[in-house]
Amino acid sequence: MQPLKIFTIKKAISKLKAINEDKLIVVDESNTIRIFNLTELKLDGGFKINLPPNRPFSNSVDISNDGKNLVMTIPKKNKAVIWSIETKRLKHSIGWHKGEIESVAFDYKNRYVATGGTDGRTHLWNIDTGKMVGNLAPHSDYVTAIAFSQNSLWCATGSYDKSISITNISSMQFAYKMRIHSTMITKIKFLKNFRMVSGDKEGNIVISNYTKGKVEKRVHKLPDVVVDFTFDLNEKYMFATTKNKNLFLYDLKTYEQLTDQFIKVNSTITSLEFIPDLMYLAIGTEDGILYIYDLLSDEKELEQFIEEKKYGKAYELVTKNPLLKESISFTHLEKIWENSINKAQKLLEKGQKDVAEQILKPFMSIPAKRLFIQTIFKDFADFEKFKTLVLKKKYPLAYSLANKYPTFKQTSYYKHMEKEWKKAFTVARQLMFDRSKEDYIKQILLPFRGVPEKTALIQSLSTEKEIYKLLKQKFANKDFKGFFELINRYPFLANLDEYENAISFGEKLHNAAQNALKKGDYAQVLKYTKILENFPMFEQDAKRLKNKAMILANFMQLIANKEYDKVYEFVQKEPFLEEIDDFKKLEQNWENKINKAEQYSAIGDVKHILETLKHYMKIKEKLPKIGELIKAAYLYQILSKLKEEVDDKLIEKGIRNYIKIFGVDLEISDLITLAQKSGRKIDLSNIEEGERMFWYKNHLPNNIFE
Repeated sequence: MQPLKIFTIKKAISKLKAINEDKLIVVDESNTIRIFNLTELKLDGGFKINLPPNRPFSNSVDISNDGKNLVMTIPKKNKAVIWSIETKRLKHSIGWHKGEIESVAFDYKNRYVATGGTDGRTHLWNIDTGKMVGNLAPHSDYVTAIAFSQNSLWCATGSYDKSISITNISSMQFAYKMRIHSTMITKIKFLKNFRMVSGDKEGNIVISNYTKGKVEKRVHKLPDVVVDFTFDLNEKYMFATTKNKNLFLYDLKTYEQLTDQFIKVNSTITSLEFIPDLMYLAIGTEDGILYIYDLLSDEKELEQFIEEKKYGKAYELVTKNPLLKESISFTHLEKIWENSINKAQKLLEKGQKDVAEQILKPFMSIPAKRLFIQTIFKDFADFEKFKTLVLKKKYPLAYSLANKYPTFKQTSYYKHMEKEWKKAFTVARQLMFDRSKEDYIKQILLPFRGVPEKTALIQSLSTEKEIYKLLKQKFANKDFKGFFELINRYPFLANLDEYENAISFGEKLHNAAQNALKKGDYAQVLKYTKILENFPMFEQDAKRLKNKAMILANFMQLIANKEYDKVYEFVQKEPFLEEIDDFKKLEQNWENKINKAEQYSAIGDVKHILETLKHYMKIKEKLPKIGELIKAAYLYQILSKLKEEVDDKLIEKGIRNYIKIFGVDLEISDLITLAQKSGRKIDLSNIEEGERMFWYKNHLPNNIFE
């Protein structure tokens, strides 16, 4: 695949971000920001930030989802900056770390930025205020990667300590720590359907369910450090890269590696970005080259090969670019192959081998197709014999030959033979209870005696008459439990029309249950699944649908009754409820209130935080988040006084009051160290220490110095 456009940046590219339908923001190592118009394939603006160079192979730069803000670390300063891309001005300088900031990330809703440091700590910051609003579970080593879920409810932090921590940032409840890698985490990204992808220093990529903490798949290991990965719009494919300059392509349904050389460039790749509306892939490199690839560009070449009947070249192109399997052209190509095979088989039936060879000749250069074609011609060497046997009604020998050469089963002669069997057997079944017709039944079934797959059914007409009758009754009465028990005891019954009809009915019922679930008709789902549970092939799925319907029915009842405490407990147990519209509305109301409370927290206004969130104080799941905001407000009150000429006793009182409510944590320890370094005399002996989990049981003063 050839690039659509190449731009020379000269400096190593640190970050690529697609915005809207046709914009690409590029950040290079020297902190120059460029904005490209991808429709016109030209530079459309930019600016430079006068800061020390960033680190291209780290996660030290990120761009918000709306393209309005940029965050980057400042080496050796223990700080990061939030920069407005719109105004090209500094918005905030942030940092509460005891070491350099290693990694940064924006959430999808453009509300927060998270910073992870060499101190193992991760802080959450409000983009608008530039103030800290929460602290995530610490790691024992550098925090090297951060990512937010697409609904912005979860945050994952990866570390040099080989672990990944998962936190629900809507409630600020720490969920768990995953130890699924054997070395440093280099990259984390979230997918839909509760999946998360993480890569490490040794080339391992792991897909896991982040709500359950379970590994779904460890994909084919890469040969070097995992640098970056990105996904197509429908998340069918993953593009991944390492320091070995290759681009690897994975199928996200099977998790198989499709190719290890999807695209190869001349320099180490530092950043990847998929542009969904244009179906472009942007690649940034260490030597400052920006490549823009049109992932559908090969389709024109594919169309040309098809038009020229160069099918070998066409399939070779699809092998190199598996994404072409999603194209209309590939569907057309497969249809041509299917039609060619059908035509060839009909010609072979007529003995026109030369014409059949001519039709299939364009496919002979394709290894997989060639083998199939050779098998057909080899099989058809005995076709005349098979044809004669069918015409002479020597069915036992004909079926034996068809079993030896499976391609015969696609021919009109085999289909004719099967049609004759069905017709004869149907008549036999209709007459089986009439004793005067026994000789007639034997006569019409005589050609099929000696056919192994028919023998059990023929014998059963005389020995198992009552079973047929019973099976028919059970089907008519929709007693599917008894129906399938009978099939299980007498497997030959699976060859009857009743079995096919039952399976067809089950499939329709299964589809109806799924549609009812989508419409919210939970009573109907329970009605359908009660029947469907009697079908062995649908039993597990029926139980799943039934369970989901019951959960949703109970959940909607809780919302209707405004039992929000139980609603959030329910969602914690069943994370799929996060995607229900009614829950999203609840969360939107919560986010609106939290946003106001965070504004108050930024100025240390505890009174208005409590007033704004008073209705949520009864919801257990929300208490940790509220506590983080109040804690942050008190910290900023103390920090503000530390900068003033006030009595040391006042500072000491504030710190003591804080510890009485929240206990000793890393943040208050930082302020104690800061106070002591500035020469303040703080006596914290005989201090009363509270518990962070039960902060709400304490008296909460508006001012921590009260």
